[in-house]
Amino acid sequence: MTPDFEQLLTRFLDGTLSPEEVPFFLESGNKPANQEVLRQVLMEKLQGKAYTGLSNPADIHQLFAQMMERAQPVIIPLSRYQRYRRWGSVAAAVVLITAGTAFFRWQQHHRKTPAPAPIVAAVKNTVTPGGNKAMLTLSNGTTILLDSAANGTLAMQGSTSVVKLTNGQLSYQGNGVATAGELLYNTMSTPRGGQYQVTLPDGTRVWLNASSSISYPTAFPGRERKVTVKGEAYFEVAHNAQQPFKVVVNGVAVDVLGTHFNVNGYGDEAATRITLLEGSVKISKGLTSAMLKPGQQALVAGNDNIQFNNGVEVEEAVAWKNGLFWFNGVDLPGIMRQLSRWYDIEVEYEGAIPQRHFTGHVFRDLSLTEVLKILELSHVHFRLEGRKLIVTP
Repeated sequence: MTPDFEQLLTRFLDGTLSPEEVPFFLESGNKPANQEVLRQVLMEKLQGKAYTGLSNPADIHQLFAQMMERAQPVIIPLSRYQRYRRWGSVAAAVVLITAGTAFFRWQQHHRKTPAPAPIVAAVKNTVTPGGNKAMLTLSNGTTILLDSAANGTLAMQGSTSVVKLTNGQLSYQGNGVATAGELLYNTMSTPRGGQYQVTLPDGTRVWLNASSSISYPTAFPGRERKVTVKGEAYFEVAHNAQQPFKVVVNGVAVDVLGTHFNVNGYGDEAATRITLLEGSVKISKGLTSAMLKPGQQALVAGNDNIQFNNGVEVEEAVAWKNGLFWFNGVDLPGIMRQLSRWYDIEVEYEGAIPQRHFTGHVFRDLSLTEVLKILELSHVHFRLEGRKLIVTP
């Protein structure tokens, strides 16, 4: 990247780029030699900063339209911990880097003109994000809505107390040991738009994502601690070398001693994914088995083959637990599947499905409308009718 282009980029960020320089800036930014450096420079300059230039909305939208004409966007936030929540006073929380072409929306602190109309078309209602919602099914079939249940002891399961803590989490308290004759099973399930956390009788902590469930005994007898998962869950397993921990998801067995890992076994995804953060686990499906190392991800499809993804970002796999959507080259249907589970919506497509891929982070506590505003910057359009989201090119 030549110094001239870097100077143009700096002036663009500062809002001092002249109209005459815009075409050269766009052309230079689209050159392959400048693309990766452009990405790095943008992140360095934008991290933790706000640029206040180009306060005229008409100028902004005209420039944005030119820059997005060839857009194939990648979404990159200014910072994981920065939030720009008031859309009426915000012109940027996100950087969209195209194939060498950049689109910016940046903070305007002293706007004197009215904010532009909302981007999302025909949105007459607000779909709020999911939250802590779950149902507990006891061994006798009794169900308890955990989000509305009072804190304290909810039930006794054998010698184990089922307790809702003051932080809203569920905990099983007792000696964690039972004979086979006393074995009782509970199931915790989250709806679409729900998530929940439970501490199992052995001290293992489990985070359950939306539209998921986990079945487990209320005490762990025998030689292993075995649970069954549908959907997605993150585990921090209490170490016990004499009693290995086993998770079964979609027929895939994950054997561990004490470790941190995530399992994603949603039925509408192409493969079951097991991502290891710490320790080691053994993955088994049918007659095939393999060991997983920290930083690796195993993918198991219907043919029982176990494939490894050694370049996975483990933060991506557990982003949901930390309050983020984390997209890494995800296509639009992949994003829509995540949104449908978290916002409890149905997604339909009108016409051809837009061929877009996205990379970046979006906070899960944003309303659906706010998330759609970000996505619409990529020439994808949405219409929200009740809880049905219609996607159009």
